[in-house]
Amino acid sequence: MKKFWALLLAMMLVFSMVAGCGGGAEEPAPPPANGDEEPAPEPEQPLRVGLLLPGEISDMGWNASGYQALLTVEEEYGAEVSYTESVTQSDMEEVFRSYAIEGYDVIFGHGFEFGDFAERVAADFPDTIFVVMSSEISNPDLPNLVSGRILNEYQGFVAGALAALLTETGTVGFIGGHEIPPIRRSIQGAIVGARYVNPDINIQATMTGSGTDVAAAKETALAMVDAGADVLFANANQAGLGPIEAAQETDVWSIGSNQDQNPFAPDHVVQSVLQINEKVYTYIVGQVVAGTIEGRFYGIGIDEGGVALADSWHGFDEQFPEVKEAIEEIMAGLADGSITFEFADVTF
Repeated sequence: MKKFWALLLAMMLVFSMVAGCGGGAEEPAPPPANGDEEPAPEPEQPLRVGLLLPGEISDMGWNASGYQALLTVEEEYGAEVSYTESVTQSDMEEVFRSYAIEGYDVIFGHGFEFGDFAERVAADFPDTIFVVMSSEISNPDLPNLVSGRILNEYQGFVAGALAALLTETGTVGFIGGHEIPPIRRSIQGAIVGARYVNPDINIQATMTGSGTDVAAAKETALAMVDAGADVLFANANQAGLGPIEAAQETDVWSIGSNQDQNPFAPDHVVQSVLQINEKVYTYIVGQVVAGTIEGRFYGIGIDEGGVALADSWHGFDEQFPEVKEAIEEIMAGLADGSITFEFADVTF
C-alpha cells in the first residue's frame, strides 16, 4: 500500500512539472537597447550624369568625343550615366526636362545649339546642373547654368599650320559644318595657322551648313581638290567623313578632327587634331562633386590638355619627320604663350 501511494505521488509531481513548462505564454522580447541612437545613414547614391548629343556616337568625330567623355566621367567618378543621340532642336527642351525629372544631377548638352534650351529648363530645376558644351553661355540669375568648351580656335590653328607644312601645291582646303560659333572659330583658326606657316598660302575655306550631310561635304572637298588643294581639313561632325573620303579617292592628304580619324583612311589621314572633351567634362563634374561649381564659362586649351595631336602618327612621322618636329614646336609655343594670334576678324 505504501508503494502505491509513493508511486501516485511521483506521478502527480511529474504531471505538475509538465504543465508548468508548457502552459504559460512567452513574454515579448524587450525593446532594443539602442532606441535612442541615430538611424543608420542611407547608402550614398552615385552621381547621375545625362548627355544630349546632336548626332550619332558612331560619327568618329564630335559626337563620338562627347560619348567618350561621358564614359570617362563614369569611370573616374563612379557615375550612373545615360545619353540620347541625334537630339533635334525640336526635342532638346523635352529631353533636358526628362533627364531633370528623372533626378539626374548633371546634364550635358554636347554643343552650342543646346544653350537656349538648357537655359530655359535650368530655371525650373535649380538643383540640377545644366552644362552646355562649345558655348560661353551664362546667366547671373541661374547659378546652375554652366558652359565649357575646348578653345576651338587653337584646334584650328594647329590643323591649319599642319596643312601648310604638308602642302606641295601651296593650296589647302578647310571645311566647316554647322554654321555655329565653335565650328566657325575652328576654321578661322585654321586660316590663321596656315598663314602663320606661310603668309602667301592659297586657302579655300567654306561652311557647308550641315554636320550630317556627308555627301555635300564630300562634294565641297572634291571641288577644292579640283582647284589645287592637296591637303584637306574638316570640322563638320559626321559630315567631316565626306572630305576624308574625297582625300582617299583623289589621293591627297587629310587632317582629322576631334577624334583620331586615321582608321577611316589609313593611307591618307596624316594626323588628327583632337578636342579632348574629357578634360572639360571631368573638370566640371569634379567641381560639382567638390561643391565648388559656378554658373560661368570654363575654357580649356592646349596648355590644359584640351587640344592635342593623336597619340600615333601611324608611320607618317617617319615620312614627314620635319613636319612632326615643326608642328610640335608650334604647339609648344601656343601652350607657353610665346605664339599668340587673333582670329575674330578673319573672314571667308
